[in-house]
Amino acid sequence: MTKPIVLCFSLATLLFAEALQVQTVTVESSIETEKLSSDQVQFTRQQDLSEILSSTNPEINMVRASAIGNDIVLRGFKRDDINVLIDGAKIYGACPNRMDPPAMHISISQIEKVIVKEGPFDVENFGSMGGMINVVTKDPKPGFSGSIQATIGSFDYKKGAVNFNGGDEKFKFSLGFVRESSGQYEDGSGRTLVEQNWAVLGKTNPNAYKEQYKNMDAYKRGVVRGKFIYDIDENQQLKVRLYSDKANDVLYPAFQMDAQLDETIMLNADYTIKHLSTYSDKLVLSAYYDRVKHDMGTEFRNAPGMLYRTHRAKSETKGVKLKNIFLIGAWNMETGIDVSKRGWNGVCLNEPSKTPRQVRIPDVDTINRGVFIKGTRKYGSWDLKAGIRYDWTNIDTNVQWNNNPLIPAPVVNYYSNKTSRDFNDISANVVAKYHFNDTDALFFAIGQGIRVPDANELYFIAYNKNLTNPWVRRGNPDLKEVKNREVDFGYEGSLGEVGNYRVTLFYSDLKDYIYAYKDSAGTLTYTNIDAHIYGAAFDSAYSVGEYGLLEAKMAYQRGEKDDQIAGQSDDDMAMVPPFHASVSYSYDTGDYFASAEIRYSAKWNNYDSDNGEQAIKSWTVVNLKASKKISSQFSIDVGVDNLFDQDYAVNNTYVGRALVSGAVPLLIHEPGRYLYTNLRYTF
Repeated sequence: MTKPIVLCFSLATLLFAEALQVQTVTVESSIETEKLSSDQVQFTRQQDLSEILSSTNPEINMVRASAIGNDIVLRGFKRDDINVLIDGAKIYGACPNRMDPPAMHISISQIEKVIVKEGPFDVENFGSMGGMINVVTKDPKPGFSGSIQATIGSFDYKKGAVNFNGGDEKFKFSLGFVRESSGQYEDGSGRTLVEQNWAVLGKTNPNAYKEQYKNMDAYKRGVVRGKFIYDIDENQQLKVRLYSDKANDVLYPAFQMDAQLDETIMLNADYTIKHLSTYSDKLVLSAYYDRVKHDMGTEFRNAPGMLYRTHRAKSETKGVKLKNIFLIGAWNMETGIDVSKRGWNGVCLNEPSKTPRQVRIPDVDTINRGVFIKGTRKYGSWDLKAGIRYDWTNIDTNVQWNNNPLIPAPVVNYYSNKTSRDFNDISANVVAKYHFNDTDALFFAIGQGIRVPDANELYFIAYNKNLTNPWVRRGNPDLKEVKNREVDFGYEGSLGEVGNYRVTLFYSDLKDYIYAYKDSAGTLTYTNIDAHIYGAAFDSAYSVGEYGLLEAKMAYQRGEKDDQIAGQSDDDMAMVPPFHASVSYSYDTGDYFASAEIRYSAKWNNYDSDNGEQAIKSWTVVNLKASKKISSQFSIDVGVDNLFDQDYAVNNTYVGRALVSGAVPLLIHEPGRYLYTNLRYTF
C-alpha cells in the first residue's frame, strides 16, 4: 500500500528550486494522487536516492555501504524483492554484493518525481514482489532555459551541475552535466570510513586499508544525460532518454573490496500514439537498454599474495513493452506484453597481471516474457481495481563448464545438470476502497507477487582449493521462486479542513523466501524458507496558519521465519528495521523557506543473531534547513543534518551482505554533523 494523501497543502508546493517529488500511488484508488505536498525535498545534501527516500518515508530504510552506492529496504523487503525502474525501464547493478544497487544509477538533478508502490500490487512490471519504485525524470519544455548549481558541504563535498533546456512545441530537448566528489565523512565519533574499518579489523588485517590510503577521497563521479521529445503530430510522440554515469575509486570499508569503476550507460525510448481506434485510446511502445560495468578490487587493502585481486562484473539489460489503454463500459483498462533479457557475468582477475583466475557469475541470461491486464472503475462510493499477470522465465548459464580452467572440477560437479531453470508464475491483486465522504475512506487489498532467484543466488562461484572448506560462497541451483501473498488494510481521514491522516496495516505471507546464511562449514549460500512480515504505518499533515506545515510519520515492521535453517534457532528475519518516526515543521512564504525535523529510530531488539546481525542502539537526530530567493534568478540554500553530531547506524550486519568481520561484523555508521550550502542560478 502507499502513504497518505493530503491535497489541501498546495501552499507548500510553490518553492524555490525544481524540487524533487516523492509521490506515492494509492493502490486502492483508481487514479494516481500526490502524498502531502508531494513530499517535496526543497534541497538536500544527500548524494543518493536511497538517502532521500529513507528520510521522507519511514517505511523505507537505507542500507549504508559508503558515501554513495547505498541500497533500499521497503517495509522489510530488500534487494530483488523490490523493483526499481527509471522512466519505467528496468535497471540492475552488476555487483553481487550490491555495491552498485539500482537506486545508485540515477542523478538526483534529473529527477522529476519518485513513485513508490508498496506491496505486490504492480502487475505491469516483472518482479514487483515486495514493491516498486519508479524514478520519473524531467521532461524538456519549449523555450530556452537552464540552471547552474554549485554545492559544497562538510568533509570536502563538492558538486557542480549544469542543465540546459531548449526547443519549440514540436521538438524539445534537455542536456545535463554533473560532477561531484567527496572526502571521507566522519561519523559522530569523528571516525572516517577508513578509521571505521580499522576500528573493527585493526590495521594488519588483510581486509584493512593500507596506511597510505588513509586520507583518500570517498569517491569521484560524473554524469552526462540528455532527453529529447519529438511531437510528430497531435496524436503521436517519440521520447528518447540517454544517460551515462561513471564513478571511480569508491571506498566500501565494510566489504573486502572497493569499487575501482562503476560505469553505467542507459538508453530508453517511448513511442506513443493516441486515439488509434475504439479499443485503443493510447498505445505505448517502450524499449530500453542499459549496461553496468563494475570493477572492484583490493588495491587499497593489505591483501597479500592471492588476496590481491580484482572482480570484474557486468550486467546488461534490454527489454520492450507494448501497452494498450482503452475503455470498456465503466472500466479503464490496460493490457500489455512485456519482454526483457538480463545478462550477468563476473570473473576474478589476478593482480597486477589482470589475467583471469576464476569465474564468479557464469554468464547467466534471465529471459522473461509477461502478459498483463488490469482495470479500474468507480461504482457508487466504491473504487475498484484488479490486475493479473502471467510470467514465463528462463534462466540459463552460457559458459563452458567442462574442461574450463576457470571453473574447478568440484564446482562443475556441484552444478552438473542444474545450469538451466524455467519458471511459470501468476501475479494478481484485487483492491477496493469505500468513500464515506469526500475525505474519509476505508480500503482493503489482497494480492500475490512473484520474484525468481537471480544469477548470484543460483550460480555464484567462490572456490579456494587451498582452504579446509574450499567453498567460500556458492549459489543454490535448486532455489524456487518467491511468492508474497499480502493483505493490506487502512483508513484515511481529515483533521478538520486543514489536515489529513492515514493509517495502514499489512501482513505478508512469504512462501519459499530466498534467505542467505552460512552453513555449518562456513560457506555463504542461499535457501528457501517460509516466513512472514507484518507492520503498520501512520502518516499525517496539518496546515498551521497561512504558511506553516506540520507533519508526523511513523512505521513499524516485524519479520519472522516460519521455517528454521538447519542448525539455527533465531526466528527473526534479517534486515527488517525497527520502529521509525519523524516530526517536522516547515514554513514557506514563497520568498523564503525554513524547516526543522526530528527523526527517531528505536533500538534493534529483533535481529537475526544466527546470521550476523547485532543489537543496534536507538537514535534521534535533528536536521535544519533554510532557503532564500535572492532574486528571480538567484537562490541560496543552507542546511545542517545531524545537528547534535550523534553517532548512529541505520541498518544491520546480515551475512547476506558479505561484510568483513573482526570480532564482530563491520557496521558502517552515518555521517556526523554535516553542513551544506547550495547556490543556484536559473535562466
